[in-house]
Amino acid sequence: MGQVLGSTQSWFNATNDAMGMVSFATVVMMVSNNIWQVDSSPRTWVRWMIYFDAVAFLIAYIGTCANELMPECWKQNAYWLAADIVWSFKDGFKYGYITYKALSICGHKIRWPCYATVVISLLLYWLLLVQAYGFSMPDCAGQFKSQAPRVALYLFWTLVDIIASVMIVNKMRQVVSNSKEANADSSVYYMIKFREEIRLLVAAVGLCAVTILSIIHAVNPSFNALNIWRIVFVYVQLLMVMGSQKVVVGGTGSSQQSQVPSPSTANFGSKGQASKNDAISACSSIAAANSTRQTDVAGKQ
Repeated sequence: MGQVLGSTQSWFNATNDAMGMVSFATVVMMVSNNIWQVDSSPRTWVRWMIYFDAVAFLIAYIGTCANELMPECWKQNAYWLAADIVWSFKDGFKYGYITYKALSICGHKIRWPCYATVVISLLLYWLLLVQAYGFSMPDCAGQFKSQAPRVALYLFWTLVDIIASVMIVNKMRQVVSNSKEANADSSVYYMIKFREEIRLLVAAVGLCAVTILSIIHAVNPSFNALNIWRIVFVYVQLLMVMGSQKVVVGGTGSSQQSQVPSPSTANFGSKGQASKNDAISACSSIAAANSTRQTDVAGKQ
């Protein structure tokens, strides 16, 4: 059993380190689908997230390939620190975007929580980097030994994930309730359940699970969890960027999604009415056919 667990851990470690290939492929997908444009608004932070992630992986891979040329620990720490600084911006924009989308889905137009999320995430991440990296030979130990910065960072991310998940779930429940009260076709909601709201909810729940496991491991190092955090992060990011395909950069600063009524709200009435009209037409046709059949039978008698 121990050998199986060891082999599984080795496989996850190798896959975890190779997740940069997914980030590179995501950039290619964005370019090919013409969703590569960015600006400074929160609606495109999800794309900035992918670009920062790809750059950070590139730095890490180049440094890893050059390990033989710089065996000193301070040189290796230098390129890993550079990659982590880029990753800090990636994660800041990621959680800022999650905050932005949760607010947008719930109809809130305030934006300062998005920027506050980015700033807090960056500060906590940089505090962790100060703790983790050192450049003094021979062992290049960090500036101080404490898991507090790591726990604080992951607790903040967990809090953002939980709040966003609760907001999205409550909004979806309201939409379902309103559609039932309006006698609309509630199946329309389930037809669009894999749209951006569900993708964002899955992303928040997945990230929350990983951060909780990371907190447990930081507090209790003997807790043996599979090294899957980078795998989850990268695929969640791919899921999130797929939801930004309708974002239009430029113009008045509004995305196409904000200009076009959301199918999860506006289309309930129209599609529900259409379904109702189709049902009435079908019933009328059946009734007409039965009437004709009865007339034919009466004539034969």
